[in-house]
Amino acid sequence: TTPPRRARAWALLFDAPEAHFRDFLGGELRHQGGFELVWAQGKTSLAGFALRPGRDERTLELLDDRGVVMLFADHLHMTLDRKTKRLEIFNADLRISEHLASFMGRPELTGHSVGTLAFGAHAEPPAGVTVSPEGSCPPNWTGIVDVALIDMSSVTQTERSGGRLSMTPSARLKNVGTADVPWYTKFTGSHPPHNNSQHPFLVWALYQIDGPVFRQLGVSDVKHAFLTINSNCTGCSVDSHILGLGCEDVYSQGTNTSYGSLSLRPEITAHTGIWKEIGSHFDQNGDGIQDHPPNNPDSGFDHRLDVPEAELDVAGARYFFEAWYVVRDDVNIFNTMGYREINPTQAVSGNWSFPNLTSFISGPALNTWVNPTTPPAGSANQTLDTGEGHLQLAVSTTDLGGGQTRYVYALMNHDFDRQIKSFSVPIGSGVTVSNPIFFDLDDDANNDWTVSVTANAITWTLPGGATQGLDWGTMHTFGFEANATPGPFDATLGVFEAGAPTALSIGTLGAGSNEIFSDGFESNNTSAWSAAVP
Repeated sequence: TTPPRRARAWALLFDAPEAHFRDFLGGELRHQGGFELVWAQGKTSLAGFALRPGRDERTLELLDDRGVVMLFADHLHMTLDRKTKRLEIFNADLRISEHLASFMGRPELTGHSVGTLAFGAHAEPPAGVTVSPEGSCPPNWTGIVDVALIDMSSVTQTERSGGRLSMTPSARLKNVGTADVPWYTKFTGSHPPHNNSQHPFLVWALYQIDGPVFRQLGVSDVKHAFLTINSNCTGCSVDSHILGLGCEDVYSQGTNTSYGSLSLRPEITAHTGIWKEIGSHFDQNGDGIQDHPPNNPDSGFDHRLDVPEAELDVAGARYFFEAWYVVRDDVNIFNTMGYREINPTQAVSGNWSFPNLTSFISGPALNTWVNPTTPPAGSANQTLDTGEGHLQLAVSTTDLGGGQTRYVYALMNHDFDRQIKSFSVPIGSGVTVSNPIFFDLDDDANNDWTVSVTANAITWTLPGGATQGLDWGTMHTFGFEANATPGPFDATLGVFEAGAPTALSIGTLGAGSNEIFSDGFESNNTSAWSAAVP
């Protein structure tokens, strides 16, 4: 039952069916103390500030003593304990309001995250409200697991040093399947349905389009999820560690950059969404208790996406930020990822902001370079489901004139855990290739893949002694020029780890004509025939 929209002095009203916080309904909390907000060119007092519900769902506004909105909070996490009558709000992103940004003379900072908000309060139902009993919503482990990423509202700089910076997104997701999804905090014991502390994992990446080249500039390690707020549910939500049917959840930038939740990608089997706690990055002595990382990490860039600042200031380049939730047994990985085009902007202070240029787009960022549904002429975008994971290969070609064509390939390993060690594209008979290119995630030339050209193929190969191939969630870019127009071919991908098959094929475009058509009989190209035409 929804309580009436009436608040006593200095109280917030909220709706919480089955003890699950739904939204604020009204009221206000006023702080007896406060603080001063200071920046390089000015300051403002927030003594006696107030908190009230914001204009958007599950948001709060922070007002100064004049009633002017200075900051706002979103991506709130909350828990409601009926026994102790305690509401906890935490992990919320605290952002600059339009008014404060204008007052600072920095309107571009509107919505920029500057910290986190947390507070606790006594909570009890108004008189006359019927409270449903706990445990009235048993979990549903049958059906289809399908979690969709539905928004990534903003990206924020989280560290800047030595010509590099790290970037972190917020995230919002929804259970669009027909089964509940486990969302247990790591190291909390055995829980159904997998008899462990199963939870999803969030990763993110930055991409650049610079002329004809699409590159992955940086990737994060893995952020471990630990709690769901279960908002806007269409079914019956269970508790804060089970994502119910139709329920949504959010994670703030502050939460996504917390060292206590960040660990190594190789620990995750991406295709299955399985992670082993014992002996992991968090439990290095193998006792089943999280004892790592320390409060002071080795570097502010540990496990975060970091990128050279120079890569963000390339004239004419476009930038795309992508996030993906790895969820055990999820039937569709591609609606669990999405991206936005952003505009990296550096202030006089040197710090960066990343205004959104597009709305949130579901699917891999690679699709913005070459549309897989309607690829432009001279391009292609194919996805390969290996049964062990998904790989995606896109190609774009450019007519350089004088009979020359540029070929650029982007090979994305979404969740193929056995990794890729080589990439080979056939070339037609008599075709000459030149100016090969290769881009990976770092500036270390010693681990660049080596290129070789034969009469019928150009191949890039992982250098000898390498301990890792093209791993899940990462992308490499390849390219060359050739004296031939594009034709259909199958590229070959060599598999890095043991198992079968040892090589995979995926359709693409290559330089010249496929050998099967080179005799001209199928196309009636008589110039290719080896005998005189009568």
